[in-house]
Amino acid sequence: MDLDRVIKERRSIRKFRPDPVPREVLQEVIELALWAPSGMNRQEWELVVVQGKPRDRLLEIVSKSQEYVLPHLQELFSEKMINISLQVFKNLGGAPVVVLVTIPKEAVHIPEGLDPRGRYYLEFNRYSRLLSAAALIQNLLLAAHSRGLATCWMTGPKYMEEEINAFLGMEGRELVSIVPLGYPDQSPPAPPRKENVVRWVGFDNT
Repeated sequence: MDLDRVIKERRSIRKFRPDPVPREVLQEVIELALWAPSGMNRQEWELVVVQGKPRDRLLEIVSKSQEYVLPHLQELFSEKMINISLQVFKNLGGAPVVVLVTIPKEAVHIPEGLDPRGRYYLEFNRYSRLLSAAALIQNLLLAAHSRGLATCWMTGPKYMEEEINAFLGMEGRELVSIVPLGYPDQSPPAPPRKENVVRWVGFDNT
């Protein structure tokens, strides 16, 4: 599939068919995700791919994050959209596979009154790791879509990070995101793109 088309047609899917995803297809998607750029090429991400009974147990833990996510949703969306968004926290949309992305956990203490450069120095490693993981996740979403699969980039489950990490043996890692993955059972329209978000500096406007 053409890259431009993959980028523009990918959607966040919140309803999946129960059909299993072949292991070889999952491996292709994961391998492409791992070709993402990373800060200083450290590639400090780790992925955990879950299905079957462990996926069902993970769902029980993730569903507890609804109460923490709800206030954020209420600030942004209508009741209809809130209900749609919360549904994926209840059952992960029925996705048969879940991919979790983590980075090394590092506590950062920011002293009061620290100047911006000093703050960035202290946060540099975590900042770099988070951006690298985000690049990997985008690769994952696009690679999945190019193979007829669907995904939903979820950060709300981070509220249950300690429980999720304990269940999957990921202590010492920071959970960046979980991504339900499977074959889509819906085809939502594209949301409009915001305008006036790009500034062109030093270009000839004539």
